[in-house]
Amino acid sequence: MSRRCAAAAVVLALVASLGPSAAAATTTTVPPSHLAPPASHAQLVTPVLSARRLPTLLEAPIADAHLLAALAPIVAHANPTSCLEVELDGRRIDDVRGSLPLMPASTEKLLTASALLAKVGPDATTETVAAATEPVHDGVLDGDLYVVGGGDPLLETTGYQPSQEDPDEPYNDFAKLAAAIKAAGITAIHGNVIGDESRFDTTRYVPSWPGRYITAGESGPLSALMVNGGFTGLTDHPQAPSADRQPGNPPLLAAATLVTLLRQRGVQVTGGSGTGRTPSDAHTVAALRSLPLSSELTELLRRSDNTTAELLAKELGHLVAGSGSTAAGARAVQSTLTAIGMPMRGTVTVDGSGLDLGNRVTCDLLTALLVHAGPDSVIARSLPVAGRTGTLRFRLTGTVAEGRVAAKTGTLDEVNALAGFAHSVSGQTLVFAFIINGTSPTGPALLDQAAVALARYGSGLSLAQLGPEPAGS
Repeated sequence: MSRRCAAAAVVLALVASLGPSAAAATTTTVPPSHLAPPASHAQLVTPVLSARRLPTLLEAPIADAHLLAALAPIVAHANPTSCLEVELDGRRIDDVRGSLPLMPASTEKLLTASALLAKVGPDATTETVAAATEPVHDGVLDGDLYVVGGGDPLLETTGYQPSQEDPDEPYNDFAKLAAAIKAAGITAIHGNVIGDESRFDTTRYVPSWPGRYITAGESGPLSALMVNGGFTGLTDHPQAPSADRQPGNPPLLAAATLVTLLRQRGVQVTGGSGTGRTPSDAHTVAALRSLPLSSELTELLRRSDNTTAELLAKELGHLVAGSGSTAAGARAVQSTLTAIGMPMRGTVTVDGSGLDLGNRVTCDLLTALLVHAGPDSVIARSLPVAGRTGTLRFRLTGTVAEGRVAAKTGTLDEVNALAGFAHSVSGQTLVFAFIINGTSPTGPALLDQAAVALARYGSGLSLAQLGPEPAGS
């Protein structure tokens, strides 16, 4: 008797011994809500101990073999400086150089997001605070108003938001702070509006970044107080000219923007804008709470926003070490992920976004982070979905992977990467990471081919393949 026949006989005996009531029990295979497949994907409802389920005993090894056969030529065409790892239900299906440290590009953002979630949880928020040293009399603040940055990466004006590539991403309307100041009873400020960025350091860009990142606007000038990514400000319209506009000075831009927003709401400001530290005896006048971390991670991962990544890394450094710097954030990522048991061997963390060419991660680590998070987690729900959202919106359209693969992309001149979840046609959710280093014009195509192969996992398996072998075989 073949092994397949023997396995079938064992389960048939079990079905008979348990009787019809057990055989009538049913289960339903339903994909995670954020990985909604096309409407034609039927739910499977089958008795747990039905004889129709006998082939599932043998389905995994055959499906694994089919997947390995599909992935083998893809990996063969990738540069040797590459890694691929695929897991399903704690079982490693494929591992090609999974422990090789490689440049991650924006898959580094998975480390930043995971570490911050582990530290503070998805509901954590910060505040941008308006404070003053003088009391308010009859609606008049006879002195300066200080705007204390809380590291909110999503402060924007309503006029700036439509200029974004994906205007549907979450943002925090900076005008709400002006409205809160007015609601506090202030009708006039006989002084200046001063921007305070002291929560973080004043290093605008990671020193080791290539200069082309700055000229290309890959990240805005970093600050604990910045509006519109530090690129523009002052009015609701992003391109409004002003003599005060200084793109290299985010806290000044934010302060000047608040002056404009206050005046638009009828609050008189006799002074101008400036920067400085808030006196220790200042009291809070109004505050604007940030969106919860879960919303910030949606913007971070789906849009792959480098500025958000770097501010969140600085925030992690501030929380862990009391230092809002990139270096402190990088150390905090390493220590936090080590503390939750992640395989950090070979990992080098330089920044929060993955722009730095000195970053190193392994496919082992990326898959471990995704398994730890799970397919219904905040991180999973924040990932771009193939053919639907974010950086995968225009990729894999019209393929079986559309709507089924949710993954973080990573792209630099010498890096192509994809890491996330694939909800296959057979109802299984696979975890995968694929990184290719070195110049590779076919890199994106290889990543997409792998995503399609993963989405097809378990498809096309017939009863003939899974049933008893012919006599004499």
